[in-house]
Amino acid sequence: MKTFADGMTGLRLVLSVALTVLGSLAGSRGLDLAAAFVLTAWTTDALDGPLARKSGVKTQSWIGRSDLFIDMLLALGLLYFMKSAGLLHPLVMLAYVAIWAVILWRFGSITKPLGALFQGPVYLWFVICLLVRRMLLGRILILWVLANVTLTWNRLTRRDVPQFLQGVGRAARQLFGHVPERESS
Repeated sequence: MKTFADGMTGLRLVLSVALTVLGSLAGSRGLDLAAAFVLTAWTTDALDGPLARKSGVKTQSWIGRSDLFIDMLLALGLLYFMKSAGLLHPLVMLAYVAIWAVILWRFGSITKPLGALFQGPVYLWFVICLLVRRMLLGRILILWVLANVTLTWNRLTRRDVPQFLQGVGRAARQLFGHVPERESS
């Protein structure tokens, strides 16, 4: 089961390369396939962690330790695809990558909140582009997100969102200097 989970993470690495190649070769003609790649990637990302934990294997493989980095590579591949498909101006892509390169350099590491902040706008823009073109896969991606939120609501509200907000707060304080935390009443 752990090997299967690692294979799912590895598939996202392959999909990140595939998105880049698809953008170079097909441009906007590859939009349906790119959306299918994203749907596949999101599904494997939702399943690989629970499967790895369920396996009972306590040690993480290099691919398991690289999960967040691979997720960010997938978003980067999608960013390149969108630029190649004419969905994103090349200067916007370059500015986005440059800003994030500085942010990540400043922090010296990739944390889950920073990884999510990097990926979120990329996926949001992609889904918006699909919806504007009235593509079925855009609606399917929205339904996928809603289903995933519904299925993981307790974990999202009790762990993931609070950890994300705390991580973003820490990152903001580190990036902009210490900002006093609000006192609780």
